[in-house]
Amino acid sequence: MTGSPRWPFGALVILLALALVDCAPRSRSKRRPEPTPAPSATPKAKKPVPTPTRAPAAERDTTRDPLTRLVTQGTSSRDAAALKLGERARTELESGTTDEAFELLDTAIESSPKLQPLYVLRARAFIAEGNAEMARVDLDRAAALPAPTAWVAEAAAMRGAVFEVQGNKPEAIVAYRRALKLFPGNLTAKDALKRLDPEPR
Repeated sequence: MTGSPRWPFGALVILLALALVDCAPRSRSKRRPEPTPAPSATPKAKKPVPTPTRAPAAERDTTRDPLTRLVTQGTSSRDAAALKLGERARTELESGTTDEAFELLDTAIESSPKLQPLYVLRARAFIAEGNAEMARVDLDRAAALPAPTAWVAEAAAMRGAVFEVQGNKPEAIVAYRRALKLFPGNLTAKDALKRLDPEPR
């Protein structure tokens, strides 16, 4: 008789324990699905990529920008001063005073002989005076120096201008097209081809 009351009490404890164990997974399973929407929300925020805005910027002809924009933190003070002189020379050249432009460019090149844009600008000054040979010499020097792609294309376009001065229209067209292959946004080549070869190819 003493053993009989213990059995129902033990059975009741076991049933209670099973009920508690059975309830625990249900409460956890309700909590687990809640975090899953968070990972799906983050990739949606990352999907917009700003690459379309960069493509037009690459086509812009930066050779028309002030030369001082080529100055970076790594640019020496001598090169920075030479680029400022080069920008002043370009202003003189655009106003038609080639003498002053030559003086400024000669000084800038003597100070910093490894800046490619200075040779391209001086070649332009020589072309403005009709001196194709000296322009070609400066363009050969420019070709041996490192430069951004836009300036490499500008040097190629200046070769087209040299051929134009010499009256060699077919070679000028070839040079201008080469410049556009290097950098499709080159304005010198685009403007020249509108004059010399207006038919689209």
